[in-house]
Amino acid sequence: MIYRTLGRTGLEVSVMSMGTGGHDPLGVKSGRAESEMLALLHRAFDLGIRLFDSSPGYGRGHSEQLLGRALASLPRDQLVVTTKIALAGSMPDQPVEIMKPSAVVPAVEESLRRLDLDYLDVMLIAVADLPEKFDLVIEELIPELDKVKQQGKIRFLGSSEQTRTDGTHLWLQRILPTDLIDVAMVGHNMINQSARRLVFPVCQRQNIGVMNVFTVRNLFWNPPRLQEVISDLKQRGFLDAADVPDGDPLGWLLEEGDCDSLVEAAYRYAAYTPAVSTTMCGTLDQAELEEDVQFIEKGPLPSSTIERLTRTFKKIAEPIGN
Repeated sequence: MIYRTLGRTGLEVSVMSMGTGGHDPLGVKSGRAESEMLALLHRAFDLGIRLFDSSPGYGRGHSEQLLGRALASLPRDQLVVTTKIALAGSMPDQPVEIMKPSAVVPAVEESLRRLDLDYLDVMLIAVADLPEKFDLVIEELIPELDKVKQQGKIRFLGSSEQTRTDGTHLWLQRILPTDLIDVAMVGHNMINQSARRLVFPVCQRQNIGVMNVFTVRNLFWNPPRLQEVISDLKQRGFLDAADVPDGDPLGWLLEEGDCDSLVEAAYRYAAYTPAVSTTMCGTLDQAELEEDVQFIEKGPLPSSTIERLTRTFKKIAEPIGN
C-alpha cells in the first residue's frame, strides 16, 4: 500500500480508503450478514487501508455502528476515522434541513457513541449546495464544532459536498478560502474533472487534504449507464461526437491506457491526480477490494492517456457518477 500525508493534518493515510456508504451502506439494504461486513473491513486493514469513512446518514446509523464494531479489534493509533455531520442536509426531492446550533454537540457525541471512539480524526461538514446558507453555517454552526474540537473529541475539521447535485463544487469554492477546514471530500472522476480547475489549486495552496469520491460509483462498471451519460453530454453539446463513439465511448482507454478495465482506469486516474491524498472505495466484495487495491498500486495512467482524457472532457462540470 502507498501512504500519503493528508494535507496539513499531518495524518498518514493510505492512497485507497474505505467508504461505508453508497447505494448499500455495509449491506444494510441487501441484508448482508454482519459477519461478512466485519470480515470485509478487517480485510481492508490487512491490505493496508488505514482511513475509514462513515456517516450517521448511511443506513440511519448502521454504518457507524458496524464500523465501530470492526475497528474495536484494530489498533486505534494506526487508524484515521472520519464521519460527517449534516449541518445543512437534504435527501433527493426533500427540503434542506438546517441543524440548530444546540444540536451540533449532541450529534458529534452520538457519532462517537455509535463508533465507540473517544475522538474522531476528521469531522466532515455535510451540506447541500446552498450558498445562501453559507453565513449561517460559518457564523453559528462551525463555532459549535470548534467547541468539541477544543475538548479533544475532533482532531480536524473538513467538508464534504453534495456530489449528486453540485457538479461545479459551489460549496467548496465558498468554504475553502475561509481556511476553516483542513480536509475536503471532493467528487472528481475521469468525466467530471472540474475539481482540477475549481478546487484542487486552492487545496494545494493551503495544504488541504483531499479525499476523492465519486471515482467509480455507478458509472465506470456499468456500460449501459456510461453510454447513457455520454449520449446525454453529446446531445447537450458538452462533447464532440468524434471524440467519444456511441457504442464503446471509453474503449480506447483499454487499448492506450495500460488498463484491463474502466474501473482500473478510474481509480488510477483519480489516485494520481495532483492534490488528491486518498481515493475512496465502497465495494462490499472482498475480491473486488483486493483487485481495486492492486489497480492503484500499478501507478498512474500514462501521460498521453491523461492528456486525452483532459482534452475530451474539459467542458464537463456536471454531477456525474450515479
